[in-house]
Amino acid sequence: MSRRHERQNTEEEDAELRAQWGLLGVDPDKARAAATQGAHEEPEPEQYELAPELWPAWECFVSCWNQWRVVTGPWGFYYDGIDHTSLASTMDLLGVKKSKQRSVFMHVRILESEAKPLRNERE
Repeated sequence: MSRRHERQNTEEEDAELRAQWGLLGVDPDKARAAATQGAHEEPEPEQYELAPELWPAWECFVSCWNQWRVVTGPWGFYYDGIDHTSLASTMDLLGVKKSKQRSVFMHVRILESEAKPLRNERE
């Protein structure tokens, strides 16, 4: 097959694809630009600042991520919350002082209440 013939086939295919995109109401050049615009860029991870006094609660919360109670039924399942016995054990293992455990527990409950809807999202 000659180069001229190959070029002609490519141009015909391109014209056909442009016509199909046009039927959908889409500009193929804009679609191609949008598809390649951020194709090689990694999104920047969001960064948050955590006050030092909240660090123990965060460590406990992350350590208990797999200790959520799961409620099941005919409707499916949902995450109900962190098991409090596991949380107490985690605080002991991480060395949270007894005098700070109530505060850490309450902070973990706040984190848990924010995480619960996210954990229970269904696609």
